[in-house]
Amino acid sequence: MAAAYMPEISQALAGPDSKSVYLTNSEAPGAFQGGGLRDVVRFLSATSADPSGRAGIIFGESIYTGSLLESHMSDPSLFDGPREQVLTDIGRNAGVIEGIVGHSVADGEVKAAVDTETDYNNSLKEKGDAAKSWINIAFTGLKLPEHLGGEAMGAVVGGGAGAVAGGAVDRLIEGQQMNGAKDEGLYTSAKNLYAMRDSVSQQTQWSAADALARHHVNLPKDGANDLVRNSVLAGWDASSEYLSNTKERP
Repeated sequence: MAAAYMPEISQALAGPDSKSVYLTNSEAPGAFQGGGLRDVVRFLSATSADPSGRAGIIFGESIYTGSLLESHMSDPSLFDGPREQVLTDIGRNAGVIEGIVGHSVADGEVKAAVDTETDYNNSLKEKGDAAKSWINIAFTGLKLPEHLGGEAMGAVVGGGAGAVAGGAVDRLIEGQQMNGAKDEGLYTSAKNLYAMRDSVSQQTQWSAADALARHHVNLPKDGANDLVRNSVLAGWDASSEYLSNTKERP
């Protein structure tokens, strides 16, 4: 569904009066605008949690971006303005959509790492508490022979040994606890995140270059590439803010 409604999603993300850029033949072009930007972002984020949904968004965005570039470069009358502006808008939209996907996936990986750390540490603490209970019970019933000090020594050894053993358990727990899972999750997910960012940037530049060449649009090659790349990156950066404004993130 996300792939099929990419024009409507793009219009909703861009806001009112964006239909001259984000073209559609849909009979209900405002299908995603009723819920506002917040609902569209949450929809894309939730869909991204499923690999098939994620693939649908990415392929849908890529196909729609290529089609938009083809349409606008072949027919300048579709948009009453400079072609550079169309390239900027289309590039930014690609960055926003795939950025929402990329950041959502990364957030899920970080959350999973943090949840694993929390579950492990809680389990470790429960086992430690149980071990200290066993220590207390064991040493409470300790009886020493009379020639070794009898009851008086037993009280000292029982209490002291219990405290030392309890301290040892605490140190074991502390030494085995997982720490920094969020940092590790962020580090790991960031590699995939930036790889995805570079991918959408490259794909959009290639599509733009193909459309410009195919329809003999006289724009400097390096200038067009630079414009598209910067627009995609701006959209990618904006996508993180969109997510932060619509849902809780790790």
